[in-house]
Amino acid sequence: MAAKVSDTVSDEIIDVKCCVCIWKNITRQAEKYCVECQDYYCIPCTDMHKTFPALRAHKLLDKADFTTQSHGLQSSLPCFPTERCSIHKAKLLDMFCKNHDEVVCATCVAINHRTCLDIHSIPDEVDNLYKQSASDKTKKQLLASKKNVEDIKKAKQQILSEVKKQKQRATDSIINYRKELEVELKRLENELIKELEMQYTGMESNLQSEIKEAEEHIDDLEQSVDKLQNSVGNKAQEYVCVKTSQKKIVSTKTFASCIQKQEEAKIIFSADMKIKNYLKQLKTLGQVSIAEATYKPRTTAYKVKQQRYIDTKLKEDKNKCSIYGSCFTEDGSLLLADFNNLKLKHLDMSTYTIIDHIDLESKPIAVCITSKQEAAVSLNGNIIQFVSLGDKMATTRKLKMDHHCEGLAFNDGKFFISDRNSTVYIYDITGTMLHKITNDKFGKPIFTRCRHISVSTNRDCVYVADMDKGVITLNMLGNYLSTFTDPDLTWPQGVCTDKRGNILVCGWKSSNIVQISEDSKTQLSLIKTEPNPGSICIDPYQNKLVFTHEDSNTIKVCELE
Repeated sequence: MAAKVSDTVSDEIIDVKCCVCIWKNITRQAEKYCVECQDYYCIPCTDMHKTFPALRAHKLLDKADFTTQSHGLQSSLPCFPTERCSIHKAKLLDMFCKNHDEVVCATCVAINHRTCLDIHSIPDEVDNLYKQSASDKTKKQLLASKKNVEDIKKAKQQILSEVKKQKQRATDSIINYRKELEVELKRLENELIKELEMQYTGMESNLQSEIKEAEEHIDDLEQSVDKLQNSVGNKAQEYVCVKTSQKKIVSTKTFASCIQKQEEAKIIFSADMKIKNYLKQLKTLGQVSIAEATYKPRTTAYKVKQQRYIDTKLKEDKNKCSIYGSCFTEDGSLLLADFNNLKLKHLDMSTYTIIDHIDLESKPIAVCITSKQEAAVSLNGNIIQFVSLGDKMATTRKLKMDHHCEGLAFNDGKFFISDRNSTVYIYDITGTMLHKITNDKFGKPIFTRCRHISVSTNRDCVYVADMDKGVITLNMLGNYLSTFTDPDLTWPQGVCTDKRGNILVCGWKSSNIVQISEDSKTQLSLIKTEPNPGSICIDPYQNKLVFTHEDSNTIKVCELE
């Protein structure tokens, strides 16, 4: 009998084993399946599973739900959702609302989908609701979405990297500005010390002269005393000494009465408290702002997609137009410096019409933006004229320079001005000269015929178009860095930057536009144009390039791609 029982036990078929018991080297029949844990449990292990608070809400299936009754063999993994509702944490997402195309839990159905008529049980109807091919399609969509977000992440990381560089550049600019202020303070200090030295020298000279004259009187008086003493016994000589001594006494009294008695002298410094008080009122050395637009660097050549010619001549213009300078405003309109007609013209780029103009006292050469509401124009006659922008332009203040003003650029409170020949100047906005650039560190002349000026994309370099030498690069302090030359570029006249890492230069004699990479200083593209282009400017917002020509009523606008 015993042998028979033993055979029965050994012959017992365990179709699904308890996973916990297997780990303990014990073989037991599984009676339950946990959907979340995706494991099988015998009755004792199921009871233990229920003792843990975090596991009590798990969905447990009976043996009949995960075995094949006809063969007594384990079937495929139970088809039951394992993900919980984000709102009702204890509930599984085991329901599907076809009306809202949304998987929900039973509680969601009771609260938010009571009026929905097309509710399905996912475990019971999954074969009808879901086809395997949708998984592959969804997987591809997920991977595509993942790549898209990864590209966004990479782009943001690149922007962050650039922002870090810009932060460092801004920090360097702040430090350099402080150093410039120190230079100005040192200049004021030197001027005051120079004035002090002049006053002291004058006072010292007067006092030394008076001291010397007093010493001469002292010597004369001492000699008279000696002569009078030595003449005792010689009545005639004694009489002579008395008379001459009395004359010297009178002379000494006259000297003493002419020179006022001075018991002390003081040199006092009275500080100009306006400077100190003004600095105390300031919170910082300037302003830090975040650019509204971030431009993706461009390393490919520009191509002209479309071009058109705009007539800039007004009825009241007495002469043929000659647009020497141009620049875009922050709202995307265009300013044109008409040399022949002594006008600054304002062109609406949406309608391509002149919407405003202002008469100037002298012929305008170059124009640049100093703020959202202000521009500056270099005038023939050594003048920088400020113009307020708005519905109607108006001239405001002006700066009178000691030299010719040709090319003009503005950045971070500083003007960069070329004199048409061999010098570039850096001024602050009040007209105080900060630097005068003529030679490099070896004493060699940098320029011969300097024209228009532009500031680099990252605002740490200045580009000067020199008709003889090429495109010359300076740093923000005016130190020479490099010169770009190209056989396709002859007599560079106008220059601008596109805020995407490129320099655009127009060749007056070669009648073309050359695109140059700011980093590598290599040519990327060449655009032919009409003879003698005078200026060039680009708007990266609208992707429009404008170049003007001397002695021409029209300007050319190119849409780029």
